[in-house]
Amino acid sequence: MDTEDLKKFLIVADTSNLQIASEQLNITPGALSKTIKRIESKLSIQLFDHIGRNIRLNQHGEKFRHYASHLVHEAEQAISEFSGDRNKILVKMAGPSLLLQHYIPKLTRGLNKEHYDYSLESVWEGRAIVQVNTGQAHFALVTRFALEESSYGEDFASIHLGTSVFKVVAAVQHPLFKRFPDGKVTIDQLRDFGFACPSVSLFCGTKRGVGSDGWRDEKIPRTISYRCSEFSVLMSVVNNGIALAYVPDFVADNAGLKIIDVVGCEHICQEHIELIYKPSLAAGWLHRFTRSIAFDEQ
Repeated sequence: MDTEDLKKFLIVADTSNLQIASEQLNITPGALSKTIKRIESKLSIQLFDHIGRNIRLNQHGEKFRHYASHLVHEAEQAISEFSGDRNKILVKMAGPSLLLQHYIPKLTRGLNKEHYDYSLESVWEGRAIVQVNTGQAHFALVTRFALEESSYGEDFASIHLGTSVFKVVAAVQHPLFKRFPDGKVTIDQLRDFGFACPSVSLFCGTKRGVGSDGWRDEKIPRTISYRCSEFSVLMSVVNNGIALAYVPDFVADNAGLKIIDVVGCEHICQEHIELIYKPSLAAGWLHRFTRSIAFDEQ
């Protein structure tokens, strides 16, 4: 079975729409429809159910997608093993914007720029996991929690990139430091100052708790003055000294924010960050790439 046909099938399976898939592939919907029919004829089974103008993978299609993504993945790696570094590779990475911004410079440092180009897609970690599983991305940056919660977890290999601990932070000009120059406050004193909180989790894109930032508001109530649908807006509020925030430590470091020591607060929110990928039997570019990263992280 032609791997190019399988790649087209995977795009259709992901979009559930022939028109959208054909635009991505730069072919006509009719030609794409013939490709799907050719695969179904070869398998002697229908892979999609028609729902109005859209199509959706049925039970057989879902099972075949697993095999198709594996075949495409292995074919790509086998070709790469024998072609070596003669061809430039487009490395596709997906994950939450915050993780991409922080880890991509670290991951690509020291790798031969003549061998790799990068396609980076900012998506929530659940979507990033699906993209690796379906072959749309080679790597995903996700939290270990998301990986363990995923039904695809056992299909992946992972490289641990680090552990991020969340901190209460503020800009140096924030009024808190006029009252408490050393940055130490009690839980009760902390309530005098408003927080800026994201509308959804920074990594998974869903609402988690009152502030969605990992703070246990049900146990340690605080004052939330700003709710922000975009993290860039949240950071603008914080950087201008208007509000506090509860963010990963690397965000505080990168933005030059000061960490506030909340005395008596025993709650610690931390996330273990993993780089996940589908391993291959072939010693292709993926094997060489992950070995370089793993070595660099040790």
